[in-house]
Formats: sequence, C-alpha cells, structure tokens
Amino acid sequence: MANNDIQNKLWSACNKMRQDPGTTGALQYIEQFSWLLFLKVYEEIENEYEAKAAFEGKTYIRNIDNEFRWSVWTGKDSYITGPDLLEFVQTKLFPYLKNLSGNRTKEIISEIFNNTQNRMEDGYLLREVVDIMAGVDFFGDEDSFAVSSIYEGLFSRMKASDIKPLAEFHTPRVIARFMTEMVAPKIGQTIYDPCNGPSGFLTEAYHFMRPQEKSTKDKEVLQKETFYGKELKSLPFILGTMNMMLNGIATPNIRKMNTLSINLFNIAEKYDVILTNPPFSGTVRGIESNFPYPSAQTEILFLQHCLRSLKEGGKCAIIFPEGVLFKTDDQSYVNTKKELLQQFNLHHIVRLPNGSFAPYTGIPTNILFFDKTGPTKEIFYWEMPLPEGLKNFSKSKPIKSEYFEEAKRIWQSKEITEQSWTVPVEEIVKNNYNLDVKNPNKKAEFEHLPPEELIEIIENKEKELVKKLESIKKTFNGEKKEEFSIKKIGKFLAPRNETPDMKALSRGEYNIINKISFASGLIEIRDNNNTRTGMILIEPGDLVISGINAGKGAIAIYGENNLKKATATIHYSSYKVDKNVANIKYLWLFFRSEVFREILRISLPNGIKTELRSNKFISLEIPLPSLPKQKYYVELFEEIEKLAEDLEKSKNALLNIMPSVLAKAFNGEL
Repeated sequence: MANNDIQNKLWSACNKMRQDPGTTGALQYIEQFSWLLFLKVYEEIENEYEAKAAFEGKTYIRNIDNEFRWSVWTGKDSYITGPDLLEFVQTKLFPYLKNLSGNRTKEIISEIFNNTQNRMEDGYLLREVVDIMAGVDFFGDEDSFAVSSIYEGLFSRMKASDIKPLAEFHTPRVIARFMTEMVAPKIGQTIYDPCNGPSGFLTEAYHFMRPQEKSTKDKEVLQKETFYGKELKSLPFILGTMNMMLNGIATPNIRKMNTLSINLFNIAEKYDVILTNPPFSGTVRGIESNFPYPSAQTEILFLQHCLRSLKEGGKCAIIFPEGVLFKTDDQSYVNTKKELLQQFNLHHIVRLPNGSFAPYTGIPTNILFFDKTGPTKEIFYWEMPLPEGLKNFSKSKPIKSEYFEEAKRIWQSKEITEQSWTVPVEEIVKNNYNLDVKNPNKKAEFEHLPPEELIEIIENKEKELVKKLESIKKTFNGEKKEEFSIKKIGKFLAPRNETPDMKALSRGEYNIINKISFASGLIEIRDNNNTRTGMILIEPGDLVISGINAGKGAIAIYGENNLKKATATIHYSSYKVDKNVANIKYLWLFFRSEVFREILRISLPNGIKTELRSNKFISLEIPLPSLPKQKYYVELFEEIEKLAEDLEKSKNALLNIMPSVLAKAFNGEL
C-alpha cells in the first residue's frame, strides 16, 4: 500500500476520532491515534522477529502477547465493540501495558502507556477507528513503512489552528535530513537531541547510519548505544519513543525529563553528535543557577546546554530563530556566542527563507554548524534563495530537499557565490558577537531602485523583447528559411528498460519522482527515499514523461546535476537522449508545445486522454531542425524568458512604489 493510500485511510480514522467527545482536538486525537498505531505496527514488527527466529531454529518470546496482541483484541474471532470494547481497553489492556517489565523494551512500552490514556468515550466509534487501522498493511509488497512520513503527511492535512500545539516540536524532514547529511554521523558515535520531540533527528540519523552496518556488533551498537534524547512533554515523548521503535530501534534511550534542569557546572553526559531544534521564544524561571550565563530565554539556554554536552572533536547542528544571531543587548546571548566562537569552530551558518517551517511558524531561521575542534577563524554563510516567483515558503509550497543542493555542492570548497560569503571572526567580535551578517553579494533588487531608473529599465527591456520577437517572426515567415526533417522519436530517444536495484532503493539511494508540474515542467521529488515505488529507472540527464498527463505538459528534464538516480511509477517513462541528434532542452520545449499536443490528438485513438506509453511515443514522428538550429531556438527562448521575467519584476516594483511617489509629489517633496 502506497504512503498516500495509508495516509488517506489513517486520515479517515482521525475524522472518526473527531466525532468522539473525548478526541475533538488535535492533541487528543493525535495521542489516541499514536497508541493505536503503535500497537498495530508493533505486532507486525514482532511477527517479523518471530518468523526470523523460527527460520534460525530459535524461539522468540513476544513482549506483548496473548489477548493483548493487536490482532487478537481487534480480530473477528473475539469481536467486541461499544461498552465492552471500552471496558477491555480501560480495565485490561492499559493496566497490562503499564505494568510490563522484565527487559528494557517492556520497560519502554510501560513508560509509553503510563504517559498516555484512551481518550475516546464512544466504544462504537473506537471500533470503527480500529477497523480502519486494521485494514492498513504497513509492510506490504509495494511499500516499506516509515512512520515519520505517515505522521508528516497527516500533520500537513490538519488546519493551522489544529496543529499549533504540535508546532513547537516539528522540524520539516528535509531540513532534518540536510543537517544529518552535513554532520555525517558514523557507527560508534553517540547521537543526541536534547529537545527530542517526535525523534525526527534521531530517525534521520538512524537511516543515514544504517547502511554503515558491517557486522552483528555494528547492528547492536546502533540499536542500543547510539541514540539519546530528552523530552519534557508527554505527547512528544510518546511520539518520539514510538517513532524510534517503529523505525527499527528496539530500545531507544529517550528520557522524559526537563533538559534545562541539568546543572551544566558538573554535567556528566557528553555526546559525539548533537542534532536539535530548540523551542523558539520559550521562557523558564527558577533554573538560572544551572547555567554559566543565566537567562529566562530557553533558546540561549539550550545553546549553552549543547556547548557543554559536546565531546572533544564532536559536531553539532542546531536551528535558531534570527534573534539569536543579532541579539547583542542581552549579556547572556553575548557571552554564550563569545564562548561558542572562542572554544568551538562555528564553520557554517545556513540562512533559511521565511516560511521554511510553514505552516507552523513564519519566523526566519538559521542552522548553525559547529565542532569542538578549536576556536573559530572564519564563518562560511550560505543563504537559501527562494524559488522564482515565491515571496516565501508556505504550506502549499513548502521547502524541498533539492533547494539544498547548492549548499551541499560547495560545502567543502566554501566557494563564494551570489548566495554565499565568508566572514572572519574578528569582524564578528568587533560587532559585539553579532552573527547576523547580511549577504554582501546579493544583486540589487528592482524594488530598491528609484522610479526614474525603473522606468528606464522597463523601456530598455521592452525594446530588447521586441527585437527578439521580430527575430522569431522573420524566422517563421521564411526570411530565414529553415528546413526541418521528419524523424521518428525513437531515432534520438531510447527508452530506459532497466529496473531499479531494490536493495539500493530500500537504502534510500534513489530519488523518488512524486509528480511533474504541468505549468513549469519541474520535477517534484518525494522526501521519503525509503519508500518503494514503481519499476521505472531514471538516470541524470534523462527526459521524463508522465504518460497520463503528457498532453498537459507534464514533461521534465531530470537534470545532470542530480547526484542520485531516480525511480517512478509505471505511469512515467524515461528516455536517454542522443546528443548527436537532439538538444534535450529543445525537445522539452517542443513536447510541451501545442504542435506536439496536436500530434498526440491525431496519433492516439482517444487523443490526449489516452495514456502515452513509451512504445507509442517513440513511434511518433516530429519535425526536427538541425542541431545548431535547435541550440539557437533554445538560447532565443531563454533570452526571451529572462527578459519577460525582468520586465515583469520591474513593472511590479514600479507599481509598488507609485503610491509613495504620488504622496511625496502631493506634499511637495519632489
């Protein structure tokens, strides 16, 4: 069962919960959903353990057994509903789970259920929810279960008002994955999140490290001696512990406690890697004596905690709001940043655009990367640019993993670009440890230009655009006659018939094509790289077509700068381009044109409503100019596209400043 199908079913279960008087709010039904999900999936995990033990001639002793197994108390053989189901859950199931003991896993399950409760009051609705969840196969042949992905998919469907209580412990998975990849933890190191929440960072680290397993000893170390977390609140503690267990960590070292209650003057627990996102703008009282630089602001206290919790040679990646960087009027902030620069190497700061945490918060955020390897000499800044046409990320247009590709490319070289720059530590010290250094390489935006310059730009851009359009007009009027040859598509496009390596796919070594935009032809890559999909292999540099929506323009180039191969469902097809015959960008333009749509209408029995399969596609004939002419048309298109974009920006900028210009003129200021 595909992730979307799982999310749809589980979302219908959440809708049922909202009808119950005990689970009308997000906090209540997420808690209810979580413990039900845990019992359902944990039995499937134990089934696998049991089957593996039997194969090896051993006996597996279940941690949850007899009438308390999910399949038993929810099954058809002992069908209970209404008041009987509520009585069983309240008087038998929960007491049993709360009192489990005998090994560390049982103790963890006991701790989970001592911090949660059954909140549903209608036993018949509870039965409906159980039946929906019982019908979901998380370990089917078509998909490998990733509970983080399921949670995230459900959260994204909730209204903003519903998810506000969950916002404080949510980090978009693409951000957590980027931080993990840059820190690159290794087996033998300890990974720690002092603000653990639902274990997003720890599960990302686990999936990053799992391919490093070379022996039974490695597996045991990864399972028992690697991941550590602390969490104060019950709901995120439950979600985090369950998340780790359902992702394969049988005994997660997550403790329910107030991290800030630890005295930093005699701290004992230290770690090799810290990945975390502290709560924004929280306040605490009564624990000031635990910190070298007392403050009521949790964000700066958590930074102090991370500094003192890092081993020699250790690495940390931590998310902070903008205020932590520039705040210089509070001595606790100044002194903490001073210690950071003097005793740690703050080597990278990644600046994220507005809305990177949408819809949870719109506060501008930064990721600080530092090591305990000596003092800071210089800081390399990289500022993520917003995609063309966006003023900020949002719930409908969220931050994506591909937006970090440039940062990854220049991470080691620290190349200076329009989006990156280096600042010597002396400059930070001179400015009283203000880390909020603006990008000196950013090109001036149209919005900041005076009206007379904007008018001149508009006039010049319009003249250039007219010249380019005249050039196209002459070409197609025959003044620059071009001979086209009619060629079968199969002469220059070869379908890829290889299939993905399923083991490599399960390890997350492929990108997964989610969809192709009709409007832009841009590929959207699914974030969950551990999810199986169809059997279509896609190589960097391929032309990719959605067979279902080819007639609507769903055709894209899987760029050669992609580091990974990709895969997609059978409704897509991928083609290797013969570069001696065809320019891939020209083909992309042509296949998205009305001319090609007309070819489809004529060639296919039911026109563009028919799925375009590769055998039919490569048999079609199209007019193809010479290779130099293809290149010429592509360059012409790109010039016109850029002119049109600049013209639109400058016109919008002029419109934006006109009210203030008119007001000044009215007041005699001009």
